Amino acid sequence: MTRGNRGIIYFHFDPHDRVRDYVPRALASLRPHADHILVVSNSPISDADRARLEDTCDEVLERPNEGLDVGAYRAGLEHLGWDRLADFDEIILTNHTYYAPVRPWEDVLARAEDWRDISFWGMTEHDTMRPHPFLARRELPRHIQSHWIAVRRRLLTDPAFREYWEQMPRVASYRDSIQWHESRFTDYFNGLGHTCEVAFPVDRYSSDNPAIEEAPALLADGCPLLKRRAFFHDPLHQDRQAVVGGDLLTAAAQAGYDEDLILSDVVHTAAARDLIVNAGLTEVITDVNPEVGPKTAPEPVQAQSPAPEPSGCVVVHVPAGREGIERAEADRLPERLANLPAHWRMVVTSPAPLDTADLERVTGRRAKADDAEPGEGGEPGVAFRTVRDLDPRGTIAFLTECDDLWDPERVQDAGAEGADGVDGAGGVDLVLAINAGPLSGSAGRADDVARRQVLDCLLASPGYVTGLIGLFTRHPSLGVVMPSDCHIGQPHGGPQWDGLAGAAEALSRRLGLTAALDPIAPATPVGAMFLARPEALRTLSEGAKELVRLTEQAAAGPEQAVERLRRARAAEVLERLTVYAAMSSGFHPREVLTPAWAGRLYGSLTYKQRAVTVDLPDYADEQVRFLQARFGPRAGLGPRVRSYVDVRHPEVAGALKPAYRYVTDGGRDVADGVKGAARSFSGHLRHRWSLRPGSDS
Repeated sequence: MTRGNRGIIYFHFDPHDRVRDYVPRALASLRPHADHILVVSNSPISDADRARLEDTCDEVLERPNEGLDVGAYRAGLEHLGWDRLADFDEIILTNHTYYAPVRPWEDVLARAEDWRDISFWGMTEHDTMRPHPFLARRELPRHIQSHWIAVRRRLLTDPAFREYWEQMPRVASYRDSIQWHESRFTDYFNGLGHTCEVAFPVDRYSSDNPAIEEAPALLADGCPLLKRRAFFHDPLHQDRQAVVGGDLLTAAAQAGYDEDLILSDVVHTAAARDLIVNAGLTEVITDVNPEVGPKTAPEPVQAQSPAPEPSGCVVVHVPAGREGIERAEADRLPERLANLPAHWRMVVTSPAPLDTADLERVTGRRAKADDAEPGEGGEPGVAFRTVRDLDPRGTIAFLTECDDLWDPERVQDAGAEGADGVDGAGGVDLVLAINAGPLSGSAGRADDVARRQVLDCLLASPGYVTGLIGLFTRHPSLGVVMPSDCHIGQPHGGPQWDGLAGAAEALSRRLGLTAALDPIAPATPVGAMFLARPEALRTLSEGAKELVRLTEQAAAGPEQAVERLRRARAAEVLERLTVYAAMSSGFHPREVLTPAWAGRLYGSLTYKQRAVTVDLPDYADEQVRFLQARFGPRAGLGPRVRSYVDVRHPEVAGALKPAYRYVTDGGRDVADGVKGAARSFSGHLRHRWSLRPGSDS
């Protein structure tokens, strides 16, 4: 086949009714290779987004979210018209579930043009799975994955193609889509005598689903697509398949695709901890010591001025009472703060007034004189601001009473100088939140260890701080950097929302956050200490102001309002939403460690993991199922028996799954379930079988 007349039907859906930036980029890259591009959107499209789409396609068809991707493809085919389809040499059915082009389209499309005697072709495929992972069937057949199926004229003009779509059963779920389309299409038309090819056949790889489990290998082989699901898939499954978090981003970046374009999109889909693991967003920062060129080196004729250093503001909160000042001294906070760039503004907040000596004990800087000019006397002084005593770590005050210090938009609204005389003009590029209050973890020695780790991982040395700031310079979509959790001496049992999951979910809905909350353990800055981009905190700041305002309206007086906020643990809820609010604004988080703490925590965690799992099944996903069957909310005899059979007799478990699914989920034909179980039982006793989830549509 030569280039011919090619059409593309591109299915789009976004649960938040947005067109993310990666979609127009993918369409623009396909534009030179298609004569007609039709975008079918199952979600509403704003006028601005429609204009962006129309720059890269010929038509936009907006429809209700009925039938998922299958419904969209059918609607697109009907929109073009069955008679008109005969005019195309090829129609590509593709969708929004990948980033592209990570590799050039030309190589794959040129190779496909040499396949002259086929009826359809795909980009990737999923291998056979026995038994079927979702349904009461013996197997899920090997099939082309539905994110890219190119249909040639000989199939487009076959009446069976139209019949396939017009007689499509109702698709109302992910399983329906796999059952009635993705896993069916290839076998169905092969059975009618049509032949196909796959650009990257599964035989080249070692997994059933290389699009998810071996994405870097696909990219290395020239695949233009990187599946989005690889970044928000179950990390336990990825671990079982030996998928290394971070390889995906590295491979995409090495191929020339903007990794921040990926991260600014996937934050709206992935839970924070899943994303941190799958994308490898835990950074071990080493000291950065910029080398200065020799003094005798000649200057270039047209030397460009270096990029200005990011400006910053550090807000240090000291709780009321002398304990906070003593805690700051014990933490060697002045010595640590000296590692920050000298031009960064520093403000201390506290419910109780602090004198000049106290400020110097906390920060190592002298108090700023009222008539001092910026930069006068060398290092700038430290300013002080009195705030309300709403929580021991000063979280609410930081978000509601200090945003004029660090948020450029708030600075413009507030004017050049706050009511207390603290200069806030101009805003800053970054804000560092530090406090001398208690951490949210265990007391005593465990608290001391955690505080030391947090402060080391934010303020270890001047070179280390330079490395942290460099992360923001290199990654425009980076919103929050926080130290990794300290687990030494800390409790680990049970859900770690600490009873605040319901309140966090309610406030998340009220703020309109799009990021999914982690179901077990939230990604939270330990002790409310972090380095952030002000824009990433704006949504949380506005939410905190509304929360305080509503509480004050409902309370009889200021004291009652404070009591209500404390009783509701409002500050803790806001702290737990810090990362999710940033993600909802399109900013991704990263965890950071010094090399020393990375070694300490890894060694301790490895020992504990081995001690805890010594009597459990081999792999983490099996261990989770094993424990949930005994101690989870749905624990019982049935789950225990099933988990025992899964672990100790996997071949029997695999054989019985079709019948089990028929009993639990219902099936069309009990005989098929029993026969499938019998066939599996006889065929699988010879080798060990391990469960893998179904393909990704």
